[in-house]
Amino acid sequence: MTGNGQDYDEILYVPTPGLGVGRVRCAACRPSKAATASKEEPLPLVLVLQGGGFVLGQPEDGQKHDRRISDELGVVVISVDYAKSPRYPYPHALLQIYGVLKWALSDQAKAHGLHVDPSRVAVMGNSAGGNLTAALSLLLSFKEGPNKRFREELPQTFEHRLQVLLYPSVDVGIPYGDRFRRSTPEVQAQSLPVAVAELMEDSYLPPYVDRHHILIRPLEAGSALLSSLKPPAALVLTAGMDCLKQEADTYSDLLREAGVKVDAHDYPLAKHGFSHYTKGQDFRPDDVEDCWKRIQGALESSLELSP
Repeated sequence: MTGNGQDYDEILYVPTPGLGVGRVRCAACRPSKAATASKEEPLPLVLVLQGGGFVLGQPEDGQKHDRRISDELGVVVISVDYAKSPRYPYPHALLQIYGVLKWALSDQAKAHGLHVDPSRVAVMGNSAGGNLTAALSLLLSFKEGPNKRFREELPQTFEHRLQVLLYPSVDVGIPYGDRFRRSTPEVQAQSLPVAVAELMEDSYLPPYVDRHHILIRPLEAGSALLSSLKPPAALVLTAGMDCLKQEADTYSDLLREAGVKVDAHDYPLAKHGFSHYTKGQDFRPDDVEDCWKRIQGALESSLELSP
């Protein structure tokens, strides 16, 4: 599922003092000259967070999708190789990702040829990356209290337009085994094994962490809180043969109840991770192509891109 990084224009390192090793590796795509030939203005940003159960995953896992989105839509794509557990448990990854977003909207990014429009930002993640996408979307939505500083430290023109959640893990505070058992035997047979998934999630969440915090378990944010936060619109894509589908559907319902625009679509025969398959018995080419067309369409609409 991973690549060699050749589709990226640059591999760069963003300082994140006190988080991870003190810096975070990022892979960036600038759109081809053909896509931006008549444009001199700053470009929209798509921040990408790959999955891997909080312990695995790297930008190269989605490099061809990142390249496609950048070139076909004319946007800057930055994929973050955020700090992994167990060495760097919560909240290292989430705060590193925020640090990269803040950096991408600064003059420092311009020195790398990344000229970003802060008023047109989208964040996309799959699986554990979907959890981090939902968590970041909540964190950036606070306008009162101690968390409001995360929004205030970004440019005044900042607008988070869209969160793209691919088979997201948004109920992490509940043991994976319990969520697994809520599904039918048919779905269980195709889902991630309990032992593996719980090892990953326990690595991310050591015993001293409050597993019911909304930045760990976005489902803990009820519709009343979501209504006050007003997080960005969401595209939620799920796999029918994945026990995480239930929590993603519940989160979609909560967002809708809060007045958030949600576009949700399920692929009934797809398995967890289907969007990144390129071969093998689990590769469903029609599902993969439709998935990425929907993502591009949602980005095009929310970021107000010219067709």
